[in-house]
Amino acid sequence: MHLESYVNKELHIINSYESKFQELKLQVYRDVFGCFIKEFKTYQPLLSAIKKEYENTLAYQQDKIRELEPLRSHLRLVTEECDRRIQARWAEEHAEIGALKREKQQLQRDVEAMREKEKATQAVVDRLQSELSNQYLQYREERDARQLLIWQLNDGTRGSVKGEHPSDENTEGAKDPVELQLALKVCRKDLTKAQEQLNRMKAEYWDLVPRRNWDTLEQTHKQHLLQLKTLQSDFDQLKSEYDTLLELHRRGSVQIETRDPVTVQMEESLFHGQSQIQSDYLEDPINSDAPNSGKLTIQEFRTALRAAFPLKSDQEIEELVDSAQSEPDNSDDTISSQRLHNLLAESGSRALTAALEESEEKAASSPCPASD
Repeated sequence: MHLESYVNKELHIINSYESKFQELKLQVYRDVFGCFIKEFKTYQPLLSAIKKEYENTLAYQQDKIRELEPLRSHLRLVTEECDRRIQARWAEEHAEIGALKREKQQLQRDVEAMREKEKATQAVVDRLQSELSNQYLQYREERDARQLLIWQLNDGTRGSVKGEHPSDENTEGAKDPVELQLALKVCRKDLTKAQEQLNRMKAEYWDLVPRRNWDTLEQTHKQHLLQLKTLQSDFDQLKSEYDTLLELHRRGSVQIETRDPVTVQMEESLFHGQSQIQSDYLEDPINSDAPNSGKLTIQEFRTALRAAFPLKSDQEIEELVDSAQSEPDNSDDTISSQRLHNLLAESGSRALTAALEESEEKAASSPCPASD
């Protein structure tokens, strides 16, 4: 009863509006609990341990609260800043929304004005079109009336001139203006239908090709295909020949390293002699000393053979000259330059073939040099 009265008294003294009301209230209960522990000697250690643990926990929580106080103030500042930014952004968006609404209303008014203007323009266009069509009808009716008047004047003139032929008068009188007007209306309807059909045909067949042009293009395409096939076959044949020549050239370049110097010198002299003869007598026959472009004298033919075949003896040269003179197309004084060309080609190919065979035999018989 004493402790309860003490608690009530102390709590009555403490003002609830003070900033440290909870701490003062806790201190009152702490004092009362200390007195209570002193009175119970038996449970004093356990109660003291409980009180100490509660005091430690309260101290730890107070430390945590003191640590969180700056974070709370920072959070409050951040919250206030975010609220301020949100309010400013909301004000900007509200102003922008208001401006967009006003712009939208202005655009709607402009659209309505343009629609009204378009309606007025369309009304003016319709009125002008109707006036134009009416004017066109008037002009056409006036033209038709003028043509009818001219026809009537012509009929009257012909009736006055040919009054002695009653059958002609009856025939001309049968063509009255009403019938002509009806025929004119029918002709107009037919013309309108023909124009509509023509426009429809143009719209439907504007992207089509005439049959005549199609046949021409198809024939040209077939010719081009045939030419393409021919060119492709020629190209394949030339490619195969080129590959063969390339292979032969590669083999010759490999085998040329093992040739005999005498064979190489013979081929070079033969090549230079043939090149000189061909350049002097065959490729430029106009500037040569021959009498004409296709004939050579005996002396010129003998000189050309000696230049082309420097390894042959005089007897062999004379045999070649005699064999050339014995041909039917050659005479006693002149020899055809084609004969010289044939001799050069035959002798050159035989010499080259013999040299190649000899070099291959020497390469096969000689041991391969050891590589470094």
